[in-house]
Amino acid sequence: MRILFTILFLFSSTLILSINGGLNPINKIIIFGDSLTDNGNVYKLSNYTWPIVPPYYQGRFCNGPNWFDRLSITDKSNYAYGSATTDNNFVQGLTKLNTLPVPGIRQQIAMYFNDTSNSSIDFTHTLYIVWAAGNDLIFNSSVTIPSIMNSLMNSVRDLLAVGAKNILIFNLPPIQSFPYFSVLNQTATFSMLTIQANTNLQTSIDAIQKNYTNSTIQIFDINTLITKIIANQSIPFTNTVGYCWDTLNLTTVAILCDNPSKYVFIDDFHFSNTTHQLIADNATVSLLTISRHVTIEL
Repeated sequence: MRILFTILFLFSSTLILSINGGLNPINKIIIFGDSLTDNGNVYKLSNYTWPIVPPYYQGRFCNGPNWFDRLSITDKSNYAYGSATTDNNFVQGLTKLNTLPVPGIRQQIAMYFNDTSNSSIDFTHTLYIVWAAGNDLIFNSSVTIPSIMNSLMNSVRDLLAVGAKNILIFNLPPIQSFPYFSVLNQTATFSMLTIQANTNLQTSIDAIQKNYTNSTIQIFDINTLITKIIANQSIPFTNTVGYCWDTLNLTTVAILCDNPSKYVFIDDFHFSNTTHQLIADNATVSLLTISRHVTIEL
C-alpha cells in the first residue's frame, strides 16, 4: 500500500485512470462520503431545504461545484451524504442542524449494491472512493480513534467481499485547522487525533491488503494537500483561517465576506469552491499516476 502524495497541476481533458501500470484502465468511479463530497443527496433528503440554497450551490455544501463534480470522468456515481459517519450502527450522523438522520458509509455502500446487480459490475475497471470518518468524533466525542478506523475498515471489507478490485481511501484532513475546531483552542489535541487516525488508517489498510492480494487499496493524502494550501497563503487565497458564511439557523445564512472564492473555508466546516478545485486538480493527477510514488511541492 502506498500513500498518494499530492500534486498541484491543472488538468482538464477527459479522465482515463490507470491502475497497476495501465493493465486495468478505470472507466467508472463510485464515491461514498460526507458533506465534503455530497452533490445534493442531503438536499433531496431534506425536501430541498438543506443546505440553504442560495447561497449554497445546488445542494452542495459549497459556493460552487465540489471536487468530485469537477473530476473529468463521464461515468461516476455519488452516494455521499452531508454529516455521514462511517456507520450508523456505530455513530449516527445527523444533518440539518442535527434534526435529520443520514446514511453512513456502510449504509451508502448497501444502497449502491441495492441499486446495482453484482453481475453487471465490471469490478476490474471500477474505482471505489471513500472519504469520511471526521463526523464520528463530532457526533460522539467518546469514541476512540482505533474504533473509528475499524468502523471505516468494515466498509472497505464490505467492498472487498463483493469483489471490489480498486479502492481509494482519503485520509483525515487537518481538522485542527478547520474554523469549527480552531476556535476551541485545542489545536494540539486535534492535531494529535488526526495523526493518530491517519497512522491507524495506514496500518489497517496494510493489514487488509495482505488478505486481498488481487485488489488494490490506496490512500489519497488529503491531509498534506490541505496543510500546504493553508500554509501557502498567497496561492490563491486572502484568508486561510476564517470563513465567509455563517449558518445562523434553518433558514438564514449570514454573509461575512465579499469574495468567498478567496477563502479556504466557505463556512466553519466546509471548503470553498477554490479549495475544491485544487482538490480536484490534485486528485486527477494522483489518480492518473496511482501506480507511482510521486511528490511535487506546492
